[in-house]
Amino acid sequence: MGTRSPGDRLVRRSVRHGGGWTVTLAGIALLGAAAQLFLPTALGHAVDAALGDGSRWWPLVAGVLVAVLIATDTLGDLATGYGAARATARLRDQLTRHLFRLDVRQARRHPVGDLTARLVAQAADAGQAGNAVVLGAVAVIPPLGSVVALTLLAPALGLTLLAGLVLLTVLLRTFVTDSSTVVTAYQRVLGTIAGRLLESTGGARTVAAAGTVDQERERILEPLPELAEHGRRSWELLARAGARTAAVAPLLTLAVIAVGGYGLTAGWLTPGELVAAVRYATLGAGLGAAVAALNRLVRVRAGAHRLAEPLALPVAPVGDRPLPRGGVS
Repeated sequence: MGTRSPGDRLVRRSVRHGGGWTVTLAGIALLGAAAQLFLPTALGHAVDAALGDGSRWWPLVAGVLVAVLIATDTLGDLATGYGAARATARLRDQLTRHLFRLDVRQARRHPVGDLTARLVAQAADAGQAGNAVVLGAVAVIPPLGSVVALTLLAPALGLTLLAGLVLLTVLLRTFVTDSSTVVTAYQRVLGTIAGRLLESTGGARTVAAAGTVDQERERILEPLPELAEHGRRSWELLARAGARTAAVAPLLTLAVIAVGGYGLTAGWLTPGELVAAVRYATLGAGLGAAVAALNRLVRVRAGAHRLAEPLALPVAPVGDRPLPRGGVS
C-alpha cells in the first residue's frame, strides 16, 4: 500500500483547516443537491395536477424547492468564502513560521520571490481544498441521482442516460492528469519569474550602476514564453473538456426525450412524468459543475504540492541549554 505524498497530506490538512465552515458547506450542498433531484418529480406531479390527475399541493412543493435552491446557493457562497479564507490563513501562518525556523542555507534553496509566490498564490489555491472536495463530491450526486430517478420512471430512460454519462466520462478521463501537469508547470515558472524580479529589485542600484538594465530585464522575462505556453495549454484543456461536454450533453438530452416521447405515446409515461424525465436528463447531462470541480481540485493539488516543498525542508535544531546569566559591563 503506497504512502501519500506530502502535497496530498497538506490537502487533507487544508480541508480540516476549513473547520466548521467546510462542514456547513457540506450540509448546504447536500441539501441543494437533494432539492435539485426532487424538483423534477415535483414539477412532473404539478403538471399532472394541472391536467386534473394529482394533488393540488405539488405546485406549492415545487415553489418551496425553488426557494430552497436559491437559499442554498446564497449560503453556499458565504460558506465557501469563509472556509477558504480560514484555511488560507492557517496555511500562510504555517509556512511563514516554518520559513523563520529554517537554517539560512536551507531557506536559500528557494528564491525569496518564489517563496512569496507560494505564500500568496499557492496558499490561496491550496486553501480551497475543503470547498473543492465538498463540491467535487456533491457534483456527482445530480447525474447519478438522475440515473436512479429515470430508472424508477422507466428502466429504458435510466439506461439511456447512463450510457451517455459513461461516454462523457471516457471523453474527460485525461483532463485531470494533463491539467494537473500543466498547472504545476505554470506555477513553477511563475515562481521563477517572481524570484528573479525580487532579486533584481533588491539590487536595483547595482544594476543601474553597471548599466545592465536591459540585460536584467531580459533575464527576468526569459521564462515568459514558457509561462505563456503553459497558460495557453491550461485554457485549451479546459476548453476541450467543456466543448466535449457541450457536444454530448444535448445529444444525450435528445435521446432521453426521444425514449420518453415514445413512452408517452405507448402509455407507460404520463405527461408529467415526461416533463420530469426531460428535467432529469438536463440535470444529469449538465456536467459543467463537475468539470469546474475537477479544475478546482487540480489547482488545489498543484498549490498544495508547491507549499509542501519548502515545508519539507528540515528546520534548524533548537537547543535545550539555559542561557548564561547576564552581566553588567
